[in-house]
Amino acid sequence: MSSFWINVKRLLPYKNLEVKDLAFRANVPYSTIINGMNKNSMPLADLALKISKILNIPLDSLLEDEALITENTEGIKKLESKDSENNLYRKNKILIDSFEKLPENIKLSIQELIIRMAESY
Repeated sequence: MSSFWINVKRLLPYKNLEVKDLAFRANVPYSTIINGMNKNSMPLADLALKISKILNIPLDSLLEDEALITENTEGIKKLESKDSENNLYRKNKILIDSFEKLPENIKLSIQELIIRMAESY
């Protein structure tokens, strides 16, 4: 299997994707992805680029030797952590926006209150 497909297979779990999800998002038949993996063939450039965008990984990283991509899995976890932080922000956006409108002394009091409450649980 080419390093491209090895790297794609290793990244799918980190992105909570299965091969069928990848095929759907790339708008190609499932068999296209499976055949590429099984035949050890590089995908066409446009498909490789789609896959890199879906996985949010630079195309050149997908083309690297598998050992190099393994070293980068921690970075992938950090990307997912960043996504989680973004989701947390979106979920609490109304609170954050309202909080930012308050005067500084009120903000500090609220921060202290929240910290104390969290520590007591």
